[in-house]
Order: sequence, then structure tokens, then C-alpha cells
Amino acid sequence: MRENFKERVLQRAKERAEKLGYNLTSVAQSDLREFINQGINRMSTEEYDSATRRLIALENIEKLIESMSRDAKSRSLNESLDYKSFSSARSSICPLWPFC
Repeated sequence: MRENFKERVLQRAKERAEKLGYNLTSVAQSDLREFINQGINRMSTEEYDSATRRLIALENIEKLIESMSRDAKSRSLNESLDYKSFSSARSSICPLWPFC
């Protein structure tokens, strides 16, 4: 069940990136997948069972992607969100429940 939600969160992240005009490099996608896995695994059973908490997780992954996009734009990247975008966003946006 959590595995399906992890994939849904990753898909939401990719869709948000696409709406912002970006794709994820393979390294950024791999790091993002691990970030999502750790966050979803960190959720308690009560949190995971709460539709509201799952919605918050989905919204928060979009915030991370938006932060990655801002970083990429500041570095004049126009197509891909890379490892540096991910790393910078993660550092600047945490704590971001349930991911960090």
C-alpha cells in the first residue's frame, strides 16, 4: 500500500516539474525517489491512514519541486532539474513533513 503511495508522490513531483517546464535528470529522479521513500516510511500508521496527511505529503512534494525550479532558474537551467537543484531545495526547504 505504501509502495503505491510512494509512486503516486513521485508521479506528482514529475507532473509538477513538467508544468513548470522542466524534467528531472536521472540522478535527481533517483535522489528524489529515495527522499520520498524515506519520508513515506517515516509516516506513522495513523498519519498514513489519514487522507489529510497524505494530501499534505503530496502538496509538500510540490513545494520541493517548486523550490528546485527556482534554484534551476537562478542558475539559468531551462530544461532539467538536476542534483544541485535537488540538494539546494532540500537544504533550504526542510523541515518539510514528512520528508525531512
